[in-house]
Amino acid sequence: MRNSTKALAASVTITAMLTGAALAADGTVTLGVVTAQTGPLAPAGKFQQNGFNLAVEQINKAGGFTVGGKTYELALKTYDTRCNVAEGSSAMERLATVDKVPIVLGELCSPVAAAEAPVAEDFKVPLIITVPTAGNLTEQGNPYFFRINARDTQLNQGLAKYIAEAKLTPLAFLAWNNDTGRGGIEAMKSLLPDSTKIGYVGYFNVGEVDFSSHVTNIRNSGAKAVVLLMDEEPGSLAIRQLRDAGVDIQLIGTLAMGSDRFLQRLNAKYLDGMVQYNAFPPNSPLDRIKTFSTAYKTKYGEETHGFAAQSYDAIFVAVEAMKAAGTTTDGAKIRDALAKLTYNGVIGEVKFDGKGQANPPVYVTQWCADGTRKVVLPAELAAACGSG
Repeated sequence: MRNSTKALAASVTITAMLTGAALAADGTVTLGVVTAQTGPLAPAGKFQQNGFNLAVEQINKAGGFTVGGKTYELALKTYDTRCNVAEGSSAMERLATVDKVPIVLGELCSPVAAAEAPVAEDFKVPLIITVPTAGNLTEQGNPYFFRINARDTQLNQGLAKYIAEAKLTPLAFLAWNNDTGRGGIEAMKSLLPDSTKIGYVGYFNVGEVDFSSHVTNIRNSGAKAVVLLMDEEPGSLAIRQLRDAGVDIQLIGTLAMGSDRFLQRLNAKYLDGMVQYNAFPPNSPLDRIKTFSTAYKTKYGEETHGFAAQSYDAIFVAVEAMKAAGTTTDGAKIRDALAKLTYNGVIGEVKFDGKGQANPPVYVTQWCADGTRKVVLPAELAAACGSG
């Protein structure tokens, strides 16, 4: 498996993809995608879709892939779920029964992924999610459900270490009023030492823009730090309102708050010193990260993002599973191949445990006064401003 993985990785280097396909494909394999393309979380869905599209383009330009002696190109069938549970479940069923795709990838929101998972099992179509982090998703005993990205506990380990070492107590939370937000808080609490006291805990609904009552409660709690479990749009609003109110507190955010795109919503003054977990620091000097970041910026004209990197790798994982299974149609065989797969991608090693959960590397990055970021954790990869 490792040899085939290395062969595929070598075949899609930037040099190879520029030479064009060497062979005409015998057919096309269409993979399903479920994500939010409209609605309040569409910006995050764009990163996810960009990662899928870039991987497909590179694979096709490099000559496709071979299964059972036939060469195939890839195509995507995407449905906009808008982070709506009913629409996600319906889209998953349509992909399985009408479009008859061998694998479905994506989803952005944990509750929607939870609704899609039993449909995947019913129709024996593997579902590989690339963004949702709620821990309970991979605790349902569903053999057709796989998660390529880190779950909430994995993501929070680095932040918990940072909080404990910096003695940031009492600690406040402001989170989505959903499974992702509540799960994130519980995961963080489980990792913190008893010496870290929990102060104010607030929740907000998607679409809310006024955080003034939360700002007051955070100030009155005497918290030394606040963990913001939210996406970039509410995150930028909450940070602006905290700072404009003069609340001098350590800000701790999510992956969505560690990109140039997020900086454009605010400025370096608001973000200076803020830390966040990060699945993919785009300016890291690691070769696998540099190569992907360059390719992404060349195609889309902007800095890449962890959601894009995770989704990009998921396409290659799907291809490797079909190659190993020797089929582009049999979902059960592809599922079995996924369960045994090891793939060295741009986010690091992807290998699913018995619950379908991968354990890729997780980083903590920090904003610098000049608007760049640095890698803080893990210690062996720590680097100066400009590395994050």
